Amino acid sequence: MTALQWCTWCTGYTPQPTLIAVIETGSGPGAIQYACPDCMRIYRLRPFDPAMSGCPVYQRHRA
Repeated sequence: MTALQWCTWCTGYTPQPTLIAVIETGSGPGAIQYACPDCMRIYRLRPFDPAMSGCPVYQRHRA
């Protein structure tokens, strides 16, 4: 069962959340933005891809 998430754009619940962005701040944990399929279509949003962000991509490995 998929957990419900809030859509950042329409502020409603969505059973099919898509990660759009991760906002990091120096003073706190930041925010994760999810979008529902309707808002992705309406606002032409694209899924978050860390490799396309231009920033280093780190993977956490178990030791």
